[in-house]
Amino acid sequence: MSELKRILSISIPLILICIISGATLALSFDLTKERIREVEERKITESLASIFPDASFRKTGEYYTVLVNGEEIGYAFLAEGQGYSGTIKTMVGLYQNGTLSHIYVVSQLETPGLGTRIIEPEFTNQFSGKRIEDLRLRREGGLIDSITGATISSRAITEIVRTRAEVIRNET
Repeated sequence: MSELKRILSISIPLILICIISGATLALSFDLTKERIREVEERKITESLASIFPDASFRKTGEYYTVLVNGEEIGYAFLAEGQGYSGTIKTMVGLYQNGTLSHIYVVSQLETPGLGTRIIEPEFTNQFSGKRIEDLRLRREGGLIDSITGATISSRAITEIVRTRAEVIRNET
């Protein structure tokens, strides 16, 4: 019987700790999920305004139809994929003629100081006005200059944008 008491004296506190920890985690998730959703929606709105200023947007399945004065001029969509250190999520603007208006990095987990430079205008502005076919690094026959010391991140975002843009172009 003393062995059973010893096991219970160890097990019961551990079980209680697990229950309390699980309940705390569930409560934290429940309390923050609405705020997280609001922040994500705000990032999407900001990114849409960044890539197509003065336009309105209509959600059309997996992309947004871009309207200026009621006339359809292009599409905006999220492109997401694996970078060097984590997932890169980018909002992409695509005109109907197959050229990009701009890109906006919504989120990334790249190496601070190197890979994070993919969010800088010196890099993202290179995509503006480029045809989908030209979205490769310059060293691979494209028109995008890679960031020194962050070739993997540069290649990743270029591939992510090109691949998703091809899919959207084929769907529209």
